[in-house]
Amino acid sequence: MTHSETKPTVKGPPGNWRSWLIWSIAAIFYLYEYFVRVAPSVMIEELEVDFQITAATFGAGMAAYYYIYAPMQIVVGVLLDRFGGRLLMTGAAAIVALGCLMPLTSDTFATLVTGRVLMGFGSAFAFVGTMFLATVWFPKNHLALLAGLTTALGMLGAIIGEAPLSDLVEYLGWRESFAVAGVFGLFITALIFFVVPMPPRWEEIRRRAYYKDDSEHTFVSGLKAVLVNTQTWIIGFIAFALFMPLSVFGDLWGVGYIQAVTGAKKQVAAGAVSMLYLGWLIGGPVWGMVSDALGRRRMPLLISLFFTALTTILLLLFPHIPMLWVYVLLLCMGLASSVQVVCFVANLEANPFFARGSSLAVTNMIVMLLGGVFQWVVGLILNFMGRPDLDEGVRVLYTSTDYRVAMSVLPLMAIIGLFIAFFMRETYTEHHSDAPIGH
Repeated sequence: MTHSETKPTVKGPPGNWRSWLIWSIAAIFYLYEYFVRVAPSVMIEELEVDFQITAATFGAGMAAYYYIYAPMQIVVGVLLDRFGGRLLMTGAAAIVALGCLMPLTSDTFATLVTGRVLMGFGSAFAFVGTMFLATVWFPKNHLALLAGLTTALGMLGAIIGEAPLSDLVEYLGWRESFAVAGVFGLFITALIFFVVPMPPRWEEIRRRAYYKDDSEHTFVSGLKAVLVNTQTWIIGFIAFALFMPLSVFGDLWGVGYIQAVTGAKKQVAAGAVSMLYLGWLIGGPVWGMVSDALGRRRMPLLISLFFTALTTILLLLFPHIPMLWVYVLLLCMGLASSVQVVCFVANLEANPFFARGSSLAVTNMIVMLLGGVFQWVVGLILNFMGRPDLDEGVRVLYTSTDYRVAMSVLPLMAIIGLFIAFFMRETYTEHHSDAPIGH
């Protein structure tokens, strides 16, 4: 029995003003989650001095966010396929807020790491949950655009988490800044609970049709179908390679790199990193529309990987670089790598419809797990190459050359991703339909 033969015919999602409201509230959670994710990048010096830790320890501790976020994706996908988004995302937002408030309870680095684990646990539901709600409330031909718009809001959160947060940290302190984020997270929790509804009738009918006891489509079989699909892993690695500039440079090490190669102050460096996120904010929605207009997923990804490799090489080529060129290169890098949003739609198309939550979640798991690992890897390389600061105890000084060597993982992964992309199958022409989801 084929998938197309068993697909039920039910009324599909409207894609009306209410759909946009539901998506908007969920996407604000993703904005908040991304703000929390990048926050430590403007607190490196304060945290290393306060806790007397090295870059390797700092990188490993902050990457705890990714180590819980990534494996949770499999669970998140199955739970969303089974229960829908409202209650799960409400609880998730509350857990992120609790993680932000954790540093107020103790002065130890272990407490901060525990808070990061809670942030990562709750954040695991943000992007996948938002996109899952999009599949429930919008027709299929909106999904690439919505993936881009969701990513754009995440990038806005990242921009707020750079220069503006840097100013707040200088004014209030890093603990108090996290506390402000925690209070805002509780507000978002309330918004999700009161605005996002329980699954609509057409979604309930679809679930009953697909997951009845005697059906071949179960939650475990959906996850299995995604995991055994070679295209899942190919597209997932491509998504990771394009995410590397954000996870390694933008989310953690970029501010320190720019300070080392330009001599800029932290606030100025944080402002420059924001250009990377601005590129994603602009490029995400645009590339989503372009991909749909061309009717292609693979070609934009090949072009993106080439230019991501080129811009990262140019950024790392010189030991000293004018700030203007840093701004231009980071904006171009963001515009190039933002095609990554297409990977999520491609994996939706490459996998069975009944496993849509799992396909989104597994893609995100690959991206975030490898992103967290390479945050730590960069810290290890820096720690190996740096020299102790005799005036600051355990603190280590890093030169522009140290950073350039450590950051060489960025073009390396983009080049490997470009090679792997040649084995990706075009998904748009095989699976795209203008019919609403649920038909």
